[in-house]
Amino acid sequence: MNVTVTGNSSVGGLVGGNSGTVRNSYSAGSVTGSEYIGGLVGYSTGTVSNSYSRGNVTGTGRSQSLSVGGLVGLNTGTVSNAHSSANVTGTGEQQSLYVGALVGGNTGTVSNSYSSGNVTGERWSSYVGGLVGGNTGTVSNSFWDIETSGRATSAGGTGKTTAEMKSVATFAGWNIMTVANPTTRNPSYIWNIVEGQTYPFLRWEPIS
Repeated sequence: MNVTVTGNSSVGGLVGGNSGTVRNSYSAGSVTGSEYIGGLVGYSTGTVSNSYSRGNVTGTGRSQSLSVGGLVGLNTGTVSNAHSSANVTGTGEQQSLYVGALVGGNTGTVSNSYSSGNVTGERWSSYVGGLVGGNTGTVSNSFWDIETSGRATSAGGTGKTTAEMKSVATFAGWNIMTVANPTTRNPSYIWNIVEGQTYPFLRWEPIS
């Protein structure tokens, strides 16, 4: 999905509110909203897996709580085997502002996922993170690029350099395999990676 989406609450590049399953999906457009804004899903109480987003995600407004994420704005469900390279910006006069390159606010679970987009948050900057902005849930085996994100900290996950993000050793424990080049795929694994050249990519994912 490559479109421009603008709205108020629960705004996503593919789905606004998800209470079911989003799988093998992606969004590459720009998303703008004022409460729960995500590059792929605005507000998710369900499952998001084997999916990714890229583009620009912007949250701005005066709502009591603003969650902006490159992939999911507010996650109370499950995110797994997903990634985002979206650039994320959150700004406004909210009492609580959560901005993350992958997930803005998380009270659910995030696993085997990563982000590489830039993150910017104005006001309440303590809730701005390289992977997750605010977290009272569980984040496991997930990573963000501390160089491209411009963030050395996150409410969950582990920060890595760009070189480390392009090394299969970083993702030990994932269902991942090295391949010779981006056009060669090993469909037996969820993730493929070209050692030293690419971030992990999903086996079905087109490489641009």
